[in-house]
Amino acid sequence: VVPYELLMPFDHKELELLVCGYSHIDVADWQASTSVSSALRSSKCIKWFWDILEHELTADDRAKLLRFATGSSRVPLQGFKGLTSYDGKLCPFSLKAVPYTRGVFPKAHSCFNRIDLPIYPTRELLKEALMALVNLEMTEFTLE
Repeated sequence: VVPYELLMPFDHKELELLVCGYSHIDVADWQASTSVSSALRSSKCIKWFWDILEHELTADDRAKLLRFATGSSRVPLQGFKGLTSYDGKLCPFSLKAVPYTRGVFPKAHSCFNRIDLPIYPTRELLKEALMALVNLEMTEFTLE
């Protein structure tokens, strides 16, 4: 519980920003603050990923993808560099390459702000997978 005196200087909009973060997703900031595995960095798939995010997903779709990956559809006040893990410690967004097999989708580790991204052989297959993810109605999280 936060003492009332500490909250008094803020109006409701400022408090919302402090608690919830920004709804606007800056793809350039997301990309600049992302750790990418070396296997993914050397593939065309990473270029396709960012290109699809920036040019083909709507703002709402980007928010859904962010929620899939981090558990939140909003960006911290500090931008993507301010993402934290389940324990409140700074934890940058990361993309890890995994082998592609037909019918496999990206997998999220939202406690660690990570997506395991299959190395799709074509841009179209990657786009289909990302669109399937953002069109899912996620109502629960599971543990492995």
